[in-house]
Amino acid sequence: METIRQHPAQTWPLARSRRRLRIAARWLSLTLLVVVLTVAAFILVLHPPAGHVRDMAFYLALAGLGSLVLGEGALWAASAARFRNIRLQLAIPPVLTALVIACTVIALGQAMFLSSDDTRLLLIFLAFAVFVALALAWSIASEMARSIARLEIAARRIAQGDYGFRVPDDNFSAAELSRLARWFNAMAANVQEAFAKQHTAESERRQVLAAVSHDLRTPLASIRAMIEAIDDGVATDPATVRRYQHTIRAEVRRLATLMDELFELSRLDSGALKLEYERLGIEDLISDALEAFHEQAAQAGVRLEGSVADGLPPIMIDPRQISRILANLLQNALSATPSGGAIFIRARQAQPDALLVEVLDTGTGIAPGDLPHIFERTYRGEVSRTRNGANSDEHAPASGAGLGLAIARGIVELHGGRIWAVSPLPTDLRAALIPLLALDRQSEPFAGTALCFTLPSDR
Repeated sequence: METIRQHPAQTWPLARSRRRLRIAARWLSLTLLVVVLTVAAFILVLHPPAGHVRDMAFYLALAGLGSLVLGEGALWAASAARFRNIRLQLAIPPVLTALVIACTVIALGQAMFLSSDDTRLLLIFLAFAVFVALALAWSIASEMARSIARLEIAARRIAQGDYGFRVPDDNFSAAELSRLARWFNAMAANVQEAFAKQHTAESERRQVLAAVSHDLRTPLASIRAMIEAIDDGVATDPATVRRYQHTIRAEVRRLATLMDELFELSRLDSGALKLEYERLGIEDLISDALEAFHEQAAQAGVRLEGSVADGLPPIMIDPRQISRILANLLQNALSATPSGGAIFIRARQAQPDALLVEVLDTGTGIAPGDLPHIFERTYRGEVSRTRNGANSDEHAPASGAGLGLAIARGIVELHGGRIWAVSPLPTDLRAALIPLLALDRQSEPFAGTALCFTLPSDR
């Protein structure tokens, strides 16, 4: 059997008719209930004869039927005229109420055998009440219309890009409108924050593209030049060829590191990076990190040491991601520490529910203007903290795009911790590094930097 689907424009009148029938049925049920209750009260209070009770029930039912007809007529008129003005919409209830009362008065006037003059007098007073009600309704509706107009102006300004505009929520006549204004302001604040984040993300994206483009172009140009030199016979002696090959491998490692950082950053941004938790001690990861960077530190003439406080409990972490954090922080410290300096990594219980890991170095430090931004993407700061700094040679695996610390921040926050930097080093942190320096270097001043992060230990 073929199914016939109605167009939404065709189903809307049908739905409206059904709603109108439901309203009419509800009004009819309510009218019958009110007639029964009124007749019951009439009997209990006045104890009238049976004939009067029948007359009262008849005229009440007649008045109720007239009220239903008036209500349906008002709904039809409002729908047909498509009243869009709130003043007109608020004027309908008092008029409709007055008409219902008029029907009731006329019906009861007949039931109570009132004179025509009495009935007309009641209707005159009723007309007076209607005009007063309309004046009051118009005043109230005008105030509500002004309040709604203020909300409309605010919505228009936000639609035009003025996301900082707010609606004063303390001068509305209706509590509902005041609540609406507060929620409107909350919505505007969220929209403003979302657009600010979008603008920041777009700015960071452009910076990342610029930095990555530069860091891709430089090694690729170097690799191409050296390969062409070997292919064209410009470099022929074995020592030069080996040096070129060694440099090419180092540049390829840089490119691989850069691609890996970009991949990890995209996973963090998209929420695709899922942690694989294990319960283990932080000392194992610190030991592995020290071993991985031992040769690079030795080549740079930097002493690399570590320490883990006794009694640290195992914690729930993703060992692979924490190892990446340690590698990024150690690489940053090595790039900033001159030959003869020292790097010290340690872990201790900072709070009952948090483990603290610190990477301290005797490097040139971070400028105060750069310190709040070093965990942002593409941060390069002073030249001493980039891969062209103190200990950056062709063998260093740093990418130079400024993504390492941003990735470290994302991973730490994903674990529920926080990360920060301190520079220059305060006295207590400086005291932990001085014994690691050579005797002839211990009196030399250094700014130093501490890259610190915490991990929850109560999971």
